[in-house]
Amino acid sequence: MKSIRNIISKTVVVFIAMVSFGCGKYLDVIPDNTATLDHAFGNRAAMEKYLFSCYSYLPDQTDPFYYPAYFGSNDEFDWGGSTWIRPAPTPSIGRGEQNSNNPQLNFWSGGNGATNLFQAIRNCNIFLENSHVPRDIDEAERSRWVAEVKFLKAYYHLFLLQLYGPIPLIKENVPLSATSEELNVYREPVEECVDYIVSLINEAVPDLPLVINNPTDEAGRITQPVALAVKAKALVWNASPLFNGNQDYAGWTDARNKLLISDTYSREKWERAAIAVKNAIDTCILGGHGLYVFNKLTNAQTYNMNDSLVHTMTVRKGITEKWNKGIVWSCMQVFAAGKGGISGFLTLGDFQRILFPIIYSQDVGKTVAYCYASFDMAELFYTGNGVPIDEDKDWDYAGRYQSKVSTVEARNGSYIPVGEITSSLNFDREPRFYAGLGFDRGNFELSTTTTDGGATFSPCLKLRYGDPGNLACRTGYFVKKLIAFESSCSQGSDKVYSGTDYRFPIIRLADLYLLYSEALNEIGADVHAENDPLFQWIDEVRATTGLSGVVESWKQHSKYSDRPLDKTEMRKIIQQERMIELAFEGQRFWDVRRWKLADKLWTNPLRGWYQQSNVPGEYYTPVLVAEARKFFFKDYLWPIRISDLRVNTNLVQTYGW
Repeated sequence: MKSIRNIISKTVVVFIAMVSFGCGKYLDVIPDNTATLDHAFGNRAAMEKYLFSCYSYLPDQTDPFYYPAYFGSNDEFDWGGSTWIRPAPTPSIGRGEQNSNNPQLNFWSGGNGATNLFQAIRNCNIFLENSHVPRDIDEAERSRWVAEVKFLKAYYHLFLLQLYGPIPLIKENVPLSATSEELNVYREPVEECVDYIVSLINEAVPDLPLVINNPTDEAGRITQPVALAVKAKALVWNASPLFNGNQDYAGWTDARNKLLISDTYSREKWERAAIAVKNAIDTCILGGHGLYVFNKLTNAQTYNMNDSLVHTMTVRKGITEKWNKGIVWSCMQVFAAGKGGISGFLTLGDFQRILFPIIYSQDVGKTVAYCYASFDMAELFYTGNGVPIDEDKDWDYAGRYQSKVSTVEARNGSYIPVGEITSSLNFDREPRFYAGLGFDRGNFELSTTTTDGGATFSPCLKLRYGDPGNLACRTGYFVKKLIAFESSCSQGSDKVYSGTDYRFPIIRLADLYLLYSEALNEIGADVHAENDPLFQWIDEVRATTGLSGVVESWKQHSKYSDRPLDKTEMRKIIQQERMIELAFEGQRFWDVRRWKLADKLWTNPLRGWYQQSNVPGEYYTPVLVAEARKFFFKDYLWPIRISDLRVNTNLVQTYGW
């Protein structure tokens, strides 16, 4: 089989031509043009191209300007308030500028950086309705392709549901003879939407492969673990506070008087979700997936790394190492049609480029470096003892902004060069902090800054006034986690920055482990025993970076030693664990919304170190760098464009809009 990326790229070119020179949108042409439709399914090769056209609508998770989960909030990433990126849709949403007249990232009907996903669903329906036509195809392959498209149809419905809540269910395409009444669909209750998504996935699973045998050509294709993981996520959404007993939506009905989001809490939804997540985990393991742990002996540049550095590389390589067993589903890196804006088509390499720090003065102008981590993320990660910084009884929380010298005796010698002065906030933190963030006077491990088989690094980042990276990072924290170790900076010469592409993960096994702990906590008693099964799954994730289990860590190091045994407190611990483990991976945006915590986490003022000083005691002073975003309850779900409501009067506007 040809490279999937090449096939998709060629297919997209055909689509662009049809959209540009045909009779409007491609899917408006197909039903009226029998010859074109027959040609699309005339043989196996043509059918395969149509299959990949269905894949091509997948929202591109490697493009932060056109995928909602990176800049669509204002609490994980900071883009510096750059006017250069102001026209892009996701920063506009992150500033609270979503609207109903001309919505940003309009996945409902298309526009402002987003493709109409109902068009994607119609395309899937066309495939399913005509998949029987080709005769030169093996029946097992035909069944697999049909299963893939059923899954994609379910996924597009789920993506819309996560953004808009209740949506129309496009179970089959409306015939040309349809009346206006048949065309004017309704938004269906969330529970019905989830049931339909689950039913589609259940139909698809038996005909999907357990594993991809040729990842070079087929990475990103749908497998049983992928399908069951997405099914589990759909059921977790259905069970989460935004959709499960949300009294704020009480009375939101349509013209049929159907309640669109249940205002009655159901424990059974969590029970159903728990079964689905466990089934997904078991299938992943059966397919050879497992939690990723870095092997330092695989590379001449890493064989001398100590255990601390191996833990940080486990975090970074778990994202950037192609086809590692911890990744359940990765992006295809599809270059979809319909994107516009300031920088054209972005690749994963470009995403890394805007995150890459300026290490040498020669890097200025070669790296973009205008996107970085928010200051709140620096305070999110645990201490080295595996508990929050404000409750570790052995960590100086009150003095976290004071300056401190890295010494030989300090256990942070692997992360901060001996003799360097940095903030106490950067000392004695867990490995995921050092894997996730680059900070002033901290090492930034790359292939070009690594010597002695990974034993030493030079130079460290320097971000104070007058330093190379000062103007590139107003918060004082770069995102290290998403930058591949194999990427290179200039090395203080005329060499240019070089990023390393990889298959960005959509779902990792660690994500499912933490979802299972969450579900077990929700269906468990108000008080947990120390050996409760829910701790096993979160503890296994923590163990990959050397942290002790939750019960042990809190018992030994927290001021509140019994927190994990309380259901409500354990819910908060699991939420923080997810925000740490999945930081910068495009998951927090979705979690915060389903947990109904956006009004708390997205409204904090943006802070950063004082950029106008080179003196440590002055530089390490948190200052306000941007005002807080205004967030209203209506922002949890996105609006439908007003003009679309005029066309279909059966649609009700999203609550609050």
